[in-house]
Amino acid sequence: MSVDVVIIGAGAAGLTALSELDQRGVKVVCVEARERIGGRIFTIRDPLCPLPVELGAEFIHGRPPEIWNFLKAAALSAYDCCEKAVRLRDGKVQDKNDPWDLVDRILTDMERAATRKDRTFAEFLAGRSYPENAKKLAISYVEGFNAARQDIIGIASLAKDERAADAIDGDRSFRNLAGYDSLMHVIVRGVDDLPHKLKLNSIVERIEWRAGAAAVHFCSAATRHKQSVHCRCVVITVPLGVLQASSDAPGAIAFDPEPGEILAAARKLQFGEVVRLILRFRKPFWERNEKLAEAGFFFSDEHFFPTWWTPLPIRAPILTGWSAGPHTDGLAGEPQLAIIQRAVESLSRITGTSAQQIENLLGAAYYHDWQADPFSRGAYSYVPAGALPARAVLARPVAGTLFFAGEATEQNGHSATVHGAIASGRRAARQVLARFHTE
Repeated sequence: MSVDVVIIGAGAAGLTALSELDQRGVKVVCVEARERIGGRIFTIRDPLCPLPVELGAEFIHGRPPEIWNFLKAAALSAYDCCEKAVRLRDGKVQDKNDPWDLVDRILTDMERAATRKDRTFAEFLAGRSYPENAKKLAISYVEGFNAARQDIIGIASLAKDERAADAIDGDRSFRNLAGYDSLMHVIVRGVDDLPHKLKLNSIVERIEWRAGAAAVHFCSAATRHKQSVHCRCVVITVPLGVLQASSDAPGAIAFDPEPGEILAAARKLQFGEVVRLILRFRKPFWERNEKLAEAGFFFSDEHFFPTWWTPLPIRAPILTGWSAGPHTDGLAGEPQLAIIQRAVESLSRITGTSAQQIENLLGAAYYHDWQADPFSRGAYSYVPAGALPARAVLARPVAGTLFFAGEATEQNGHSATVHGAIASGRRAARQVLARFHTE
């Protein structure tokens, strides 16, 4: 087989690049290792669950046009999430202040400090005299939201992300009522003859390339049958964790020759760890406490699952437990039953409800191990102190032949988001078209 462009990965970035190039008459094929599209968007539907279950990306952060234009074009409904948060211990609210106000004050100071010197968030906090409870809350937010570790993540990238979020009403979060995967289908809706341009269950093993030509070698996930496709250039949209993996690791891609500068930049960034668990109950037991009944988020000092959220304003007996950054230590590699038990124990202490009562009311648990998934190897990227230029390196074409996209390559403060991934797919498509126009 021979085409103009091979795209590796059918997540938000890869599907966007596929659509953009196909619309401009480029002969393109997209190769995806999984049996589904979406990448780190992974929606499942349980007939007993009143809402789609999001095992990967869930929130639309603000009003990015990359997402909202698709939603409007397809008449998909997105609803505003309840941002009211409470801090809890043993079922009791710890203070009357809005937790977000404390975090906002610290982040505003951080943005000013970042203009002078990049350093880790831990180093920034060490030099400040904030109340201890405010520091703890800010650390919980930064580590939880960014799937990061406070002693690694840099304040320059955090400040850049905050400014970018402010520009798109990023303090508000929305959910796609039809499920996040519906957005992926909208992106490729205009691609003609999609079944022949999108190859699922096709695991890329090796890319052989030279300036102006490449061969992508892949095998069938079902039969192990090996195939190759020749092209003029390759758009690589795999997650950062896959780029960082050794070439002989499951799911990794070997390059011949290696794009040394790209892989070195990938190693300078960090790929965050997240364990999330969605629990469906027979009834929303937490709503017996009127202070929890109207809350969208529960914050706590629990080690394993300190953060939980409800589907409010939609009322449904569902809670999502979130463990990120250092909170995942001790969970990685654990079987699902052990993780559910940890989550129930955390939820018991947070809500003041016995673990036995919670277990009796539990109807189902939904989980995907993103760290063990060979085609993800983690959640999403973040930037260590001093490493912000690495994103720009990842976004540069290599010899007009290798082009990289995905949230880790996004430079405008929207990395680690779906809209950032979509923007990177468009950027890579423009780079490819610019290369073709010069020939």
